Amino acid sequence: MNRALVVLSLIGLLASGCARPEPAGLVASARFGVFFGGQIQQRKEIPLILDRAKQTQGFRIEFSQPLSTPVEVHWEIDMPGAGRRVRDIHGRIGKGRVTKLGQDTARAGLSRFDEELPFAPGDSIGTWNIRVTVEDAVVIDRPFLVYDAAARRRAEREQASADDND
Repeated sequence: MNRALVVLSLIGLLASGCARPEPAGLVASARFGVFFGGQIQQRKEIPLILDRAKQTQGFRIEFSQPLSTPVEVHWEIDMPGAGRRVRDIHGRIGKGRVTKLGQDTARAGLSRFDEELPFAPGDSIGTWNIRVTVEDAVVIDRPFLVYDAAARRRAEREQASADDND
């Protein structure tokens, strides 16, 4: 019995010296939004601007401590399709959806991981959703609205003009 206890204790000591995965609190914070002045502004609405010199959006993951091993980061962006209308599984008609997938590896030693997600020609306005996982744990999963800034400004001017006429 004592021999078994000694063997189990020895195995426990050996196992504690082995490399182990990052602790459960690997991610201190994860945010999605527009990069601005070294910060990331979280927004529920983002204008569709293709010029990366004017606007860059993406996500930032702050790790609770510098990574001791590389970790996999995956993302999925669900957005309205620009194609024809399709029926969903309940028979409702709506525009099809498009999903963009991406992945990268956060290198050992990093304490922060930034990923830019630029808009591309042909991207649609409407409600999008972003989901980001780090080592299979979901750290971001939220919708955001992509809108046409010029169309919104026109509508606001028309509304202001109509209010002035009343």
